[in-house]
Amino acid sequence: MLFNSFTYLIFLPIIVALYWLLPAVCRRGLLLVASYVFYMNWIPAYGLLILLLTVVNYFLGLAIFAHQKRRKLVLTLGLIFNLGCLCFYKYANFLIDSLFQSATWLHTKLGLPLPVPVTEPVVNIILPLGISFFTFEFIHYITDVYRGSQPVKNFWNFALFAAFFPSQIAGPIKRFQDFMKQLLEEPVFRPSTFQAGLYLIFLGLFKKIVLGDNLGQVVNIGFNHLDKLGTLDAWIAVVGFQLQIFFDFSGYTDIGRGSALAFGYKVPKNFNWPFLASNLTEFWHRWHMSLSTWLRDYLFIPLGGSRGGAWKTRRNVMLTMILGGLWHGAAWHYVIWGAFHGGILVLTKEWQDFVSKIGWLARLRPHPIWHCAGVLVTWFLLFMAGILFRSDTMPHALAMAQKLFVPASSGQVVPALLESTLPVTLSAYALFLICSVCWERSDCSQPDAKLASQQPSRTGWRSYAEGVAQWWQNSFAAQAVTYASVALIVLGFAPGKMEPFIYFQF
Repeated sequence: MLFNSFTYLIFLPIIVALYWLLPAVCRRGLLLVASYVFYMNWIPAYGLLILLLTVVNYFLGLAIFAHQKRRKLVLTLGLIFNLGCLCFYKYANFLIDSLFQSATWLHTKLGLPLPVPVTEPVVNIILPLGISFFTFEFIHYITDVYRGSQPVKNFWNFALFAAFFPSQIAGPIKRFQDFMKQLLEEPVFRPSTFQAGLYLIFLGLFKKIVLGDNLGQVVNIGFNHLDKLGTLDAWIAVVGFQLQIFFDFSGYTDIGRGSALAFGYKVPKNFNWPFLASNLTEFWHRWHMSLSTWLRDYLFIPLGGSRGGAWKTRRNVMLTMILGGLWHGAAWHYVIWGAFHGGILVLTKEWQDFVSKIGWLARLRPHPIWHCAGVLVTWFLLFMAGILFRSDTMPHALAMAQKLFVPASSGQVVPALLESTLPVTLSAYALFLICSVCWERSDCSQPDAKLASQQPSRTGWRSYAEGVAQWWQNSFAAQAVTYASVALIVLGFAPGKMEPFIYFQF
């Protein structure tokens, strides 16, 4: 079931209404059943997969805690089981195809005889939605129990942690300690929380459908027709893809977080103004934050982290990002994408160490111009990495990169952009961002907004803006008109074809 489908827009209100109408004792059971209905809407048989993983990891957590002397062995078996399931479904096709391509190359290019005739394998293992995300949550769970956290003893609570549908398919990657605290609290309907959830859902739909999907159509024209691509076309396609994946993934996260808030639950924030990062290290602290912290805690640190000297630290960074690239997709261009990010992260650390040792450079570092220059360099690196991420093969990526720097007249992308709704909708979103920044900096966005509103009024535009914001927050009619307007905009500006979320393939 897709968040941007009419099915979900019917499913969610029904489940939310039932959740708050039913007695508190029934609510977690309803969420668990709804989560399995949500997941099995696509391929029902894969509901058995998440159930199997849930049962096995539940007993693994209990076994690790109960058998302290053998807990390392149990953890190792648990990691093998979880990673084995992930590798089978996600990488079997990739490994078999790579072996076939290697054998064919050895035979045709080097003339090496083959012991048996090699024919192209016919294997088509369908990747279960969200397996990368809930497998990482299971690994986090058994690892933290091994490190000393208390296991979850109530099976139904653990099953809901694993299957919770607002974060089931593409994260954010939850930490069970935070989620269990919320499960143990008595659910109370809070209008402010529900309102915040509704706001995020509508914002996510706008970002995904109006911006992300329409950008995707322009980007596809560029990446799918390299022979007709001009220089400006290539830059629009590359920049457009970076914006597309942001609107697509952050839109999904907004809808997921908003859906969770509708039930009174909070899941982690995944984005924090990533395009304001002045280097790639800061970018990964702001982009897909739940994955970044997971890779840090369960891959980088176990590899040795920054202990053991500079060279081991560089090695650990490279390994973490290469494996992170492979996690994103079973293809060599994803591996190279991860290596690219790892290499830039290592160079960033080297550059920062160099700057700190040079007096005049260190004095320039706090200056706004330094930050702006860093942001521009980071954008350029992200655009180059995005080519690797979006392209189907390495030759395709190299050909696309060449188009950026070889002057050529424009082709189809520029007209497609100008004829689309994007100039209007992107401008509207930019205006929304400006208003959001003003709102976040105003007293009305703070917990003591009611108290602040009783303070002597300010003069000028800020006072007026705060008054309007406060009025809107307290007016049901104004909110209803706003959300109805956004719904009409989403329907009116939606492309003809509903597109799945990009991160569903991971």
